Amino acid sequence: MSRRYHGWWVVLCAFVIALYGWGFGFYGLSLYLVALHNAHGWSPGTISTAITFYYVVGAFLVMQVGDAIHRFGARPIVLGGIALMASGVAALGILREPWQLYLAILLMIPGWAAMGGGSINTLVAQWFDRRRGMAASLALSGATCGGLLFAPAFAWAIASWGFATACYAAIAVMMVTLGPFAAIVLRRRHTDEHDVGDDALAATSSSDTPRSRRQLLGEPRYLTMVGAFSIGLLAQISFIAHQAAFLEPSLGLKGAGWAVSLTALSALLGRIVVGMIVDKVDRRACSSAVLGIQIAGMVVLLSTSSVVGLYAGCALFGFGVGNLITLPGLIVQQEFPRRDFARAVSFNVAITQLLAAVGPSLLGLLHDLSGSYRSSLWACLFLQLAAAILVLIRPGPSPIDAENAGIRAYDPRASSARTA
Repeated sequence: MSRRYHGWWVVLCAFVIALYGWGFGFYGLSLYLVALHNAHGWSPGTISTAITFYYVVGAFLVMQVGDAIHRFGARPIVLGGIALMASGVAALGILREPWQLYLAILLMIPGWAAMGGGSINTLVAQWFDRRRGMAASLALSGATCGGLLFAPAFAWAIASWGFATACYAAIAVMMVTLGPFAAIVLRRRHTDEHDVGDDALAATSSSDTPRSRRQLLGEPRYLTMVGAFSIGLLAQISFIAHQAAFLEPSLGLKGAGWAVSLTALSALLGRIVVGMIVDKVDRRACSSAVLGIQIAGMVVLLSTSSVVGLYAGCALFGFGVGNLITLPGLIVQQEFPRRDFARAVSFNVAITQLLAAVGPSLLGLLHDLSGSYRSSLWACLFLQLAAAILVLIRPGPSPIDAENAGIRAYDPRASSARTA
C-alpha cells in the first residue's frame, strides 16, 4: 500500500478521533453540567470550576502531545487517550460527591490532549506536506461533526435513558467504532514509503533538534500568530458559550437551538471551502479573511433583531468556527522548518486553550455589569478585529526562509537536496 494512499486512511481515522474527542471532551461538557446538576443538585458554579480546571490543566498536557507522538508513535498515544477518556466519562455516571468530579476530570484530561487539535495536526503532518491544508481540514471536520451529530445524539440518549446509561452506551460505541480502527490505521511511517511530493522538505532536517518552547516564544512571527489566534478563539469560544442565551429572547429556546445547529453546519461548510483553497493562497491572509467574515456576522447580530438577520449572522460567524483551529498549523507549516511543527502546533493549542478557558466567564461578567449581551458582542467584535490585523503582521523573515538562506550560504549541496 503506498504511503500517499495510507495517508488518506489516517485522515479518515483522525476525523473519527476528532468526532469523539470534541464530542466527549468539548461539546459534552455543557451536557455534563446540566446532567450533574439535575442528578445531584450541585450548583453550576461548582461544576463550572471543575470544567475550568479541566481546560487549564489540560493545556499543559496538550503542550507535550506532539513530542509524545513523535517519540512513542501515534498508536499508543491515541489508544491510551481513548481509554482514559472512556474511563473518565464512565466515572461521571457514578459520582456521589463534588470532589469526585475532579478525579473523573483528571482521567479525561489526557484523553482530551490525545484526541484534540494538537494531536490531530501532528497525525496529519506525519503523512502530508503539499496537501496538508486539505487533509487537516477534512480531519478536523470531525470536530465540527462532534457538535453537529454526536452532541445531539448524546443529549437524546441522556434524556431517554438517563445520564449513566447514556455515558456507558456512548463509550461502547466509541470503543467499537474507533478503537480497532485506530489500532489498525495508526502506525509509524516507514522509510521505504518515501513520497517525494509530500516529504521532500523532510529530507534535510528530520534529524535536527526542534526549537524549544522558549525559542518559539522568541520568534516574532510565532508571537503574532499565537497572539492573533488566541484572541480570535477567545472571542469565538466566548460567543459560542453564550450564543443560546443571547438568541433565546428573540428566537425562543428551540429557535436558538436551531441557530446553534446552523452555526455548526456553517462551520463544516467553512472548513471544506477553505480546505479547497488554502494550499494555494497565503495562509495569513486567508486567516484574516476568515476572521473578517466572522466580524461581518457579529455586525449583523448587533444590527438586527429579525429572525432572518439573526440566523444570517450566526451562519456568517459559523464559517470561521472550525477554521481558526486548522489555520495555525498551516501557518506553522509555511513559516517554520518541519522539525518544529509538532511542538509549535501543540504549544499554540495549549496557549489558546488557556486563554479561552476564561473567556466565557469574562463575557458573563460583562453581561452582568451592563445588563445585556450587546457589550459582550462588541467586545468579541473588537477582539476579532484585533486578531484579523495582528495575524497579517510578519516581523522579519520567517524562520524557514532564514534557515534556507543560511543553508544556501554555507552548504549548496543541502540547498539542492531541499529544493529538488
